[in-house]
Amino acid sequence: MSNMIHHPHDLPAAVLEPKRRTQLAYILAYRAPDYIRSQSLLQALGNCSHIELLIARNRNMGVKRYAETWRALCQLRKAHSPDIYLLGFRGHEMFWPVRWLTREKPLVFDALMSPSAALREENKAGWLGRLLAPVMHHLERSILQRADLVLTDTTQHAAFYETQFGLPKEKILVIPVGAVETGASSEATEEIEATEAPFNVLFYGSMLPLHGIDIIVSAAAQLSDLPIHFDFVGGNAQQAQRLQDLCTTYGVTRYTHRFWVPLDELIAVDIPRTDLCLGGPFGGTPQARRVITGKTSQCLALGKATIIGAIDEDTGFVDKHNCLLVPQADATALATALRWSFAHRDTLPGIGQHGQALYHERLSVHSIAQQLIPTLLKLREAHHGKP
Repeated sequence: MSNMIHHPHDLPAAVLEPKRRTQLAYILAYRAPDYIRSQSLLQALGNCSHIELLIARNRNMGVKRYAETWRALCQLRKAHSPDIYLLGFRGHEMFWPVRWLTREKPLVFDALMSPSAALREENKAGWLGRLLAPVMHHLERSILQRADLVLTDTTQHAAFYETQFGLPKEKILVIPVGAVETGASSEATEEIEATEAPFNVLFYGSMLPLHGIDIIVSAAAQLSDLPIHFDFVGGNAQQAQRLQDLCTTYGVTRYTHRFWVPLDELIAVDIPRTDLCLGGPFGGTPQARRVITGKTSQCLALGKATIIGAIDEDTGFVDKHNCLLVPQADATALATALRWSFAHRDTLPGIGQHGQALYHERLSVHSIAQQLIPTLLKLREAHHGKP
């Protein structure tokens, strides 16, 4: 039930000189156990020679996942007694049992995004979600207050946790979501030539309000004179029906929808073969204005030109240099970026290369490790120094 990964990582030696390797237990009971956030954190932790990584995670995606992870965690704790525990996204349901079990050791909580905000601001779960949002907010506040360190993905989210839940700045660590890093070079996309062939645009994801599917379809309707094909991947049956209804209403016909494609297939086939990726978010919702989406990081990591919805943060994104940057909730601006991309498709590989460089500089697994590992080791040393 546990797994150990030991690899060297080029972190500053002056910062990382504990007397022995720090044993860190990563705990996960999420319905998507291979979610990019989890993969990136595990790679960052596993690549550090100062960390001995122990893993208690689920493979079952149903409710049995909680018992599966709990058994693994109990066995892991008995065998190793780790120095630090990290409860991965989304661990709210398991927080209090895990906090009880690990009460004598530091517990890091990967909050990433707020479930109560999703209920309140994003209308997740409809009227029932709005009704339950205050209860979830109270529970979430108690969880965040009780964790020793809270992880999130942007400074906008950090500020949100400070104001909404009263967390001190020093208790929050901002690290990017990361991506699955294959080592593929963006140079492979340079073989694509500008032709009269259809221009393919890829969107994949959950189709939640923050992603702005209505904005995408409205933009597509403004491009009926161009052979641009939209490939949508993801969403449930209700979201797929809404997509179809939107396309019918707007008269959009050049599109396909697939409910699901394995992540490794998206990374190996769909993203490299498309002309342009929609990273978003485009919805303009409160949550949309706090995130850099996982799909954005993944597409940039693969060197693919990506349209990104701007947020109020120094992201390093520069329009027509390392991405196509558009304001959110603006279908006309998105249509303009798509039309420009079609007309300048020969420049997209270069934009993708610059985007890949930005990913490696700011959003990569290496960047995660550079920020996370020293903080974890300081947390361990501070805990050991307590009376």
